[in-house]
Amino acid sequence: MTAPATPLEMLEAVCAVARPRVLVVHAHPDDETVQTGGLMASLARNTHLILATCTRGEAGEIVPGILPEGFTETEYVAKREHELAEACSALGIQERYFLGMPPARAGRLLRRDYRDSGMRWVREGLAGPADGTDPRTFTSAQLEEEVADLLALIRATSPDVILGYDREGSYGHPDHIRAHELAAAAASAADLPLVEIASADEAPEFSWFDLSSRKAEAVAALGCHATQLRVVNQEIVHVGGQHQRLPLRSGLRLVH
Repeated sequence: MTAPATPLEMLEAVCAVARPRVLVVHAHPDDETVQTGGLMASLARNTHLILATCTRGEAGEIVPGILPEGFTETEYVAKREHELAEACSALGIQERYFLGMPPARAGRLLRRDYRDSGMRWVREGLAGPADGTDPRTFTSAQLEEEVADLLALIRATSPDVILGYDREGSYGHPDHIRAHELAAAAASAADLPLVEIASADEAPEFSWFDLSSRKAEAVAALGCHATQLRVVNQEIVHVGGQHQRLPLRSGLRLVH
């Protein structure tokens, strides 16, 4: 295809639909903003965005002072769910669902909350699997079950295209890599176009888009995720001290 000028032009060409319905698959609350805030805000103006979040970020570190001393995991999860709702509103995301909860749950199965699998730093900028196993986590579950859940959501929401991570999962978090596998398998099963988001800066096989015009929305959404980060001097400062540029440039490519 001719090099698209905007992400919207690319998605419209990919699925031959004006104002497409776009299903976006992310691993945790805050990923929709940290990884793709500018992209989501841009697409929300001219598409119908449907967000599938795979976990509730239970293993995430917490910025001190945001929650009262002695808080429970239930309170933490509720806070992260609230942060996600506020961020989606700031970005203009029209629909949001958690994988494992109807309508993103297969058949008549009981609700399942896929838990954050956790991670450890392999080296600067690259994450790997955490030590230990918990059968409740997203990566411990059977991929087939998760695909069935996402297909249930696809049937309920009728997207025209699926948008997800590339195989590197942005920075290697095991949940991001599983989210990539999930999106790819569901897109293939549903015969839908899959568009991947680049992990590596300026990867040549991707079309790159400047999204700085959506800075205000991206920064507002980042501010909603107070348990996880701060915005300081035009950078994201994560709870672990890592610095990241604002998400105002995205690379996309059609896989199938």
